[in-house]
Amino acid sequence: MPAQAPLVLTHPMRVALLAGELVSNRLRARPHLRLILPTGHTPLGMYEALRGHAADGSLWSGEATLFQLDEYVGLGPADERSYNAYLRRELAGVRFRTFHGLDGSASDLDAECARHQALLDEAPIDLVVLGLGRDGHVAFDEPGSPVNAGVRRVRLHDVTRADAAADFGGLDAVPEEALTVGLRTLLGARELLMLVSGSAKAEALRAMLEGEQGPQCPASYLRDHPRLTVVCDEDAARLLGPRPGSSSDRAIIVLGHREPGISADDRLSDESIARLERAMRECRREPPRTLLFTGYSRTRDGLSEAEQMKAAWDESEVPALLEDAGRNTSENATCSLPLIRAIGEIRRVTVVTSVWHIRALYFFAPYRSFGLKLSFAPELEGPWVRLLGHELHGLLGMRRQRRRAMAGMRLPAELALLPPEPE
Repeated sequence: MPAQAPLVLTHPMRVALLAGELVSNRLRARPHLRLILPTGHTPLGMYEALRGHAADGSLWSGEATLFQLDEYVGLGPADERSYNAYLRRELAGVRFRTFHGLDGSASDLDAECARHQALLDEAPIDLVVLGLGRDGHVAFDEPGSPVNAGVRRVRLHDVTRADAAADFGGLDAVPEEALTVGLRTLLGARELLMLVSGSAKAEALRAMLEGEQGPQCPASYLRDHPRLTVVCDEDAARLLGPRPGSSSDRAIIVLGHREPGISADDRLSDESIARLERAMRECRREPPRTLLFTGYSRTRDGLSEAEQMKAAWDESEVPALLEDAGRNTSENATCSLPLIRAIGEIRRVTVVTSVWHIRALYFFAPYRSFGLKLSFAPELEGPWVRLLGHELHGLLGMRRQRRRAMAGMRLPAELALLPPEPE
């Protein structure tokens, strides 16, 4: 299957801001989230967004577990150049239940790697946020890395060390080795989010998404992941093939639907499948900038309706995002809007739902107050009598429900964007 197209945004700060909103969304959806976060320059805006949400009390991270992705050999947690120190610095004010770091100065590095891998293996990793190296590496999994590798000690390639030279005051001061989480853990994660910005990464992004899959570009192994999302800026995307809708001002939101005790417990509901098909027709009629799946209800294995829809989505030329925190339609609307606003180029939103879903019109109506042109694409599938009856029963409480959802919504800060700095 072709790799799903990346979501291309106009500015690198948009990439980071959207990442901050996506990570915040997952922390709200799953308070006990187990996640791995990256270092470097690209995600700095993501950490700023997370700190902002933590400061206003809207980020629920106190029960989450954070894992470090990689570390330079020879640098201990107290060294300000270490990635351990970077994460603590950038996440100041963002409280996690546990932070599992890597110690690059450990006396027994093999034991340190084994300790970290054992912690990673205790339970599935829910979310990994990654950057992309110029040579196609992810984490410090350099070209030639085996796909089944775990946490280990690696020798850094010349390109990787050269890119880090400015942070160390010169190439000679950059460590030659590092510890890294392996591709096996990355591929086994529930969801992957890749952030790429800058023209220097353009060749690597093309190799990842359009080149031959293999060890020469470790990132290429990730493109088969069922819930991979790639967000990049225009400079990073300059070598990719053209995609319909890449400059569109339209987004499509697809509402998942599941009836506890009625819908099948282990697969997409019939209503969600019908809405997926309706969304595909909409995309073919007028390709959007992006598509956003939203739906909280979960199967027995813990996957939300939104996650299942993304895994089933096979329109590879339409990038798809996940909204996973909204627990009802009113919250689906208010949890999706921050993602739409972070993208920055969306002026029109089409909501795909079922024709009996009459409350959706009311719950999404506030989008117009934010300058968005709103439309609906209704699907006919579903047992009308029962579901329309449920909708009518909910009319009395919908004003209170929308008011509560709107009160809990936190929109991203408006950005005063300057031209990207030349590389």
